[in-house]
Amino acid sequence: MRAIWLEGRRIRLRDDVPVPEPPPGEALVRVHQAGICNTDLELVRGYYPYTGILGHEFVGTVQQGPEPLRGRRVVGEINAVCGCCSACRAGRRTHCERRTVLGIVGRHGAFADYLTLPSPSRSPPRSRSRSRFLCTPATGCSSWGTGSSASWSRRP
Repeated sequence: MRAIWLEGRRIRLRDDVPVPEPPPGEALVRVHQAGICNTDLELVRGYYPYTGILGHEFVGTVQQGPEPLRGRRVVGEINAVCGCCSACRAGRRTHCERRTVLGIVGRHGAFADYLTLPSPSRSPPRSRSRSRFLCTPATGCSSWGTGSSASWSRRP
């Protein structure tokens, strides 16, 4: 699959990245659009030593996963948590001891044709329009899409 890969503070477009296999409890999502935010730019500048696929703001369609989500358009939570550690059990999921962060810490991101996320981390987007979900709360941003869906977008 295609992906924007960060390594050694350099980005490049790769077309040889394998489509991820979702582990149990996760779903495979085909990415339609992904927003570029300042965190992505800071990672390229070296703010955190990340190697892999950037991007954590996206909309996509569930290809594999729980039956109620298959074929549904979804957006994802940036934090993928275990749900079992003391922090998760106490309701402090952003402090999960085994947390991964989409496109930042321990998990490939959304600047690719596909990604995987734990099933409870996804929710349907609020807007039915593909061009309205990208920029909350920013006033405008660019997007990288798969195929012809890439666009510039402004949220009303």
